[in-house]
Amino acid sequence: MLVEFTVNNFKSIKDTVKFSMLTSSKDEGNSFEKRKYNLLKSAILYGANASGKSNFLRAMAFMSKFVLNKYKIIQSTDKLPHEPFRLSTETEDASSSFEIVFFVDDIKYRYGFEIDNELVYSEWLYADEKGKEAKLFYRDVEEKEYVNPNKFVEGYKFFDKKDEKINVSPNQLFIWKCDNEKDGIISKSILNWFNQFNMIDGMDHTGYINFTMKKMENEEFKNKIIELVKTADIGIDDIQVEEEDVPLEVIEKLQLPEFLKDEMIKEGGVKSITLNTLHQKFDSNGNVVDNVIFELEKEESKGTRKFFAMSAPILDTLKNGKVLIIDELDASLHPILTQHLIKLFHDENINRNNAQLIFATHDTNLLKRTIFRRDQIWLSEKDKYGSTDLYSLAQFKNVRKNEDFEKQYIHGKYGAIPYLGKFEF
Repeated sequence: MLVEFTVNNFKSIKDTVKFSMLTSSKDEGNSFEKRKYNLLKSAILYGANASGKSNFLRAMAFMSKFVLNKYKIIQSTDKLPHEPFRLSTETEDASSSFEIVFFVDDIKYRYGFEIDNELVYSEWLYADEKGKEAKLFYRDVEEKEYVNPNKFVEGYKFFDKKDEKINVSPNQLFIWKCDNEKDGIISKSILNWFNQFNMIDGMDHTGYINFTMKKMENEEFKNKIIELVKTADIGIDDIQVEEEDVPLEVIEKLQLPEFLKDEMIKEGGVKSITLNTLHQKFDSNGNVVDNVIFELEKEESKGTRKFFAMSAPILDTLKNGKVLIIDELDASLHPILTQHLIKLFHDENINRNNAQLIFATHDTNLLKRTIFRRDQIWLSEKDKYGSTDLYSLAQFKNVRKNEDFEKQYIHGKYGAIPYLGKFEF
């Protein structure tokens, strides 16, 4: 469960930006309780084109990929991925920092690091079990370092007490080293949480339709996908699957998010699947006389293909209590279908494991108090120097919970909209 995320000096983000899934208004619903904390089930992000909302979501995805070492940093000479804010002399050669607060079971962790393209300048991990935060480890290239001998035993063996330094390669995360130990219980649980923290691009459904097809090999999951697709009222009565085995080396070359490829390989590979949709055929009296088969990729609309492709990642997130980030959720989807997907996360009878959805959109039809609380609505805006800022609607003092969010947003009350110049021939 995600609590907070903070990033500094990444792409269009120059200064520190902090995002929170903690409730911060007196609005009701769309939240759940974890220990003494009230956390949101979803958050929606608005902003003009090029305002940086996608970059903010990419910052989350980058941290997850880096922690899981998807960039394969093995040798001490390997370069680190580093994309600082390039529109300022203050930051173009400076380091970037990332910090995230999250729950693993009932323990709240705060983990972060600071890097450039060569060094991990600092890294830290804190744990809060009963309301008081304890330092598990802290490393810094310019300061004394620390490993908790009692609460982080798996890392203490790498701590040089005399020099007060942690024995780890300067371009690698300490959490990776601890994970390689047999007793690396805490580090493994943290890496496992990041495996549950996923992002997909709503503009391109081809990247995760393979994941959906893989999930359809499970009959129970397939039935849930069909059930969800039917609720969308897009005319599909059933889905047929034709399968062929796909070599593992082909999977590695697929243009997929890393977490999807990893899960496919872990589950023993995938099959080449052709998907067909079944539609009812009617006679002149309106009676069903047959089924007509459509090939999904060739004969269904882009919106239908996207809804189907997104069904498995969404259902998997709901089933396992994961965190799902989607950029441009509404692309190619009717606003009512988008609302339908959002409500799955808000429905406590469906979202029983407190999964969380964070997404960016331009669809102002969703800006309704019947759908979102004020603290669920976030806005991104660039200043005149090209730097992205992020803020919640709950941070405005003069926004009532019963006002027309959509109308006020379009009229510019909350900012985060494009300001158009005059054009003439």
